[in-house]
Amino acid sequence: MKTILSTLLFFFAFANIQAQENTKPTAFEVSIHGKGNTMFLIPGASCSGNVWNDMVTKYKENYQIHVITLAGYGGAKPIASETILQEVKTQLIEYIKKQKTDKSILIGHSIGGFTSLLMAIEEENLVSKIIIVDSLPFLAGASNPAMTEELVKSSYGMLKQMYMPMDSITLRNTLKQTLNGMMRNKEKVTFVLNDAAKSDRRTLGYTMFEMMSTDIRDDIKSIKTPTLVLTNWNGTVSQFPNFTEADKLKMYQQQYENCSSCTVKIVDKAEHFIMLDNPTTFYQEVSNFIKK
Repeated sequence: MKTILSTLLFFFAFANIQAQENTKPTAFEVSIHGKGNTMFLIPGASCSGNVWNDMVTKYKENYQIHVITLAGYGGAKPIASETILQEVKTQLIEYIKKQKTDKSILIGHSIGGFTSLLMAIEEENLVSKIIIVDSLPFLAGASNPAMTEELVKSSYGMLKQMYMPMDSITLRNTLKQTLNGMMRNKEKVTFVLNDAAKSDRRTLGYTMFEMMSTDIRDDIKSIKTPTLVLTNWNGTVSQFPNFTEADKLKMYQQQYENCSSCTVKIVDKAEHFIMLDNPTTFYQEVSNFIKK
């Protein structure tokens, strides 16, 4: 009898372990730092959560910070989904629901910001405040307001396969060139690149295509959570000499015009990686917003 009982207990324990394993998130990895109300940080395409290291250092005394690395980025294990960001959205919503406190903050950079918008659209009371760092609800429509999802899908399908043929050296050089154009602080390029170059090629192409071909400009009208949208300005560029800071602000405001709870601000002396290019102003804007 004791043998039968022991065997049954073993199987119940094993089944319980298996059930716990099956509920663990597969669409992202997470590291947790500090204590206090929760703060969730999502990096952008190809990046690991290490891009938020300075943010963790600054806020970990007052917040329990959950640093996310999306599946397939920065060496994290990829998933085989055709719609990776939708899978990330679903699993992150469930994760945040279990971890959030009364005053939770969600911060997403680039594709992490886009994913944050997807979550806020689906789950109205997911967090208390949201900060979007240089991300748009329809990136493909930034330079061409007439662009549609259908046009992107028919014209940019090659994005899915863009990185697939690249060997490690070609991938690293391609990402380095991209990051150089996205960062004012050139001293940080190698720091970001070292993790980015570990990214899964399929994930890079599929997630970029998924974001580019998804227009949520109308959907964001359902977002009621106070949301700060930060974009950057680093002076005019030779390719677009007539594009001014006022034009940049107007373009962002137009993309977010359906979100009544969204406020758009520009951070000067910064490129796409605002938190690394101008951390002083970035942290000032973040702190002012979350203290309101």
